[in-house]
Amino acid sequence: MTTTVIVQANHGWPVDVTVIDTATNEARTTARVPKDHEVPFYVHSGQDLLIHEVQPYELAAEADAE
Repeated sequence: MTTTVIVQANHGWPVDVTVIDTATNEARTTARVPKDHEVPFYVHSGQDLLIHEVQPYELAAEADAE
């Protein structure tokens, strides 16, 4: 069975979505939903999603690292 989860980053901050493989507890992929956008994610085979609202200090640290 597949479940659709729609992530709406509509409060001015991007959101990171990480797919977790529950069989191994490993992070598979991470995608960033840009602020003011929404993106559907498809979950299947017992996967979990980790949803993280990216904070301003994290964005600043990423910019400094570039």
